[in-house]
Amino acid sequence: MKEATIIDLSYPLQSDMLVYPGHERPVFQWLGKLNSEGYNLTRLSINVHTGTHVDAPSHFIDDGSTMDNVPLDRLFGTAKLFRFTKAPAGQEITMDDVISSGFDLEENHIFVLETGIEKFAGTAKYNEAFPVPSDDLLSFLIEKKIKAYMTDAPAIDLVGSEANAKHKILLGAEIPIVENLKNLPQLPENQPFLISALPIRLVGREGAPCRAVAFPEIAGLYKE
Repeated sequence: MKEATIIDLSYPLQSDMLVYPGHERPVFQWLGKLNSEGYNLTRLSINVHTGTHVDAPSHFIDDGSTMDNVPLDRLFGTAKLFRFTKAPAGQEITMDDVISSGFDLEENHIFVLETGIEKFAGTAKYNEAFPVPSDDLLSFLIEKKIKAYMTDAPAIDLVGSEANAKHKILLGAEIPIVENLKNLPQLPENQPFLISALPIRLVGREGAPCRAVAFPEIAGLYKE
């Protein structure tokens, strides 16, 4: 029996990684080393929105679900990817962009957006030029009752946005957001596949790092 292909969609966590403007980089500290204590032991200090991570509704919604209360089946299941083909320039991705591509989406699926910003990973442009969804596209996705919104971009509001209106639209509908995905070019467009972005179970918190993976050859393993 052929083994399923697994695509790692997560950025590695390291002390010199690119982070969102104003955020601190992860700090790794050796608490024990084999040559002295007889074991290796590391302490990690990290902003929970670093690298590939999940935004829980409470990130911007007062009474929204915290990370430990987001059902795992919102972040695991059948997904479809929309591939935006225009050069990233901080523009909005509209319903017209989606409709003209022939993309369709069933209810209760996970929506995955490839903005194309990954090509600038590790550079300042990654945090400056990523496209964001238009309000009408977000309304469409909410009407489709998507389980989660996942993207290669570092955010769904433009950097520097004080209102964070687009986050509030999705999170206000109790739809979790996964940001900073990578390797989306390896996934099929407009075809169902299995995706998983399970977060660390942080009690009472608004987000958490996750290890996101996709199984591009599998669409029906998980029963909706």
